[in-house]
Amino acid sequence: MKYKVMFTHSDKGQKRGHKLREGKEIYQHPEGYFVVLEFEGESGKFREAFWPEDIVKDKLFL
Repeated sequence: MKYKVMFTHSDKGQKRGHKLREGKEIYQHPEGYFVVLEFEGESGKFREAFWPEDIVKDKLFL
C-alpha cells in the first residue's frame, strides 16, 4: 500500500512550504502505534517511522 506524509523534517522543506512525500508501507505495528514507510531518495531507498495520524490517506493511492 502507498501513503503520503508531510515532509517537515528539514530546513529545505520548511523554506519551500510543506510537501507531501509518497512512500510504500513496509510495516505497521499490530496495535497501530506506528507505521514504517519506504521512500526512494537521491542516494537510494530509505525508511522512516511515522505516527498513524501523520499519514495522509488518499484513495488514489490505496
